[in-house]
Amino acid sequence: MFTVSVCSLKGGVGKTSVTLGLASAALHQGVNTLVIDLDPQGDTTLGLLGEPATSTDVADVLSAPRTETVDRAIIPTPWSQGASSHLDIIPGGHRSVLVDTPAPGPKDIRRLRDALDKRTHQWDLVLIDCPPSLNGLTQMALAASDRSLVVAEPGFFAVTAADRALKLAYEMREEKLAPRLQPLGLVVNRYRPRSVEHQYRLAELRELFGDRVLEPVIEERVGLQQAQGGAVPLHQYQGASGKRLTEDFDALLKVVLDSRQHS
Repeated sequence: MFTVSVCSLKGGVGKTSVTLGLASAALHQGVNTLVIDLDPQGDTTLGLLGEPATSTDVADVLSAPRTETVDRAIIPTPWSQGASSHLDIIPGGHRSVLVDTPAPGPKDIRRLRDALDKRTHQWDLVLIDCPPSLNGLTQMALAASDRSLVVAEPGFFAVTAADRALKLAYEMREEKLAPRLQPLGLVVNRYRPRSVEHQYRLAELRELFGDRVLEPVIEERVGLQQAQGGAVPLHQYQGASGKRLTEDFDALLKVVLDSRQHS
């Protein structure tokens, strides 16, 4: 089981869109996947289920990380109906703020890792959608992960936020809070190629972070929002921008899965 945290330190960069795009690519490619929604906004849950969860959710898992709680929280998504692979979710929602804290102790940070260790189900890939902060929930996700994927937009504040998010992964590994964790890199999302500002900021990110800026860069396309609004996989979206988007997320998933070879 290969676990990847999708994180950012500011809202509005499309972190959930990237998570859902990767989940769609994984389903399309036959990769059995679990998505964990740690963002209290619960947008990933809405995108995968089409409605808020009403059963056991990630707050219950973190409050009582036992096998029966973990297994009860896992829901097969409508996306995977009729598919050859599984796409499941541990849903999230506003209750997860009750187990969040700005200064978690080592025991708190291990909650999600401990819970996943007690699961009875198996997946090839786990994607964790983190809150846009450095609080306890994000640290719990990173402690349970093999890789961290930082999402940024090509804007003025992107450099500082990306730098802090990448450094957090190194710090948690050095402190032995996240023994398996390696920063995978930076996904630039919502890029508008005709924008001079975006061109400048992308070049700035590449100059500062080098090959940590991953390819492909995800362009801003209406198809991503329309697929999410319909709560359907991106790979089933029939709009004009669907082909380019699916190609980009297929390529990004390959980068994610190939990184398993560099542990």
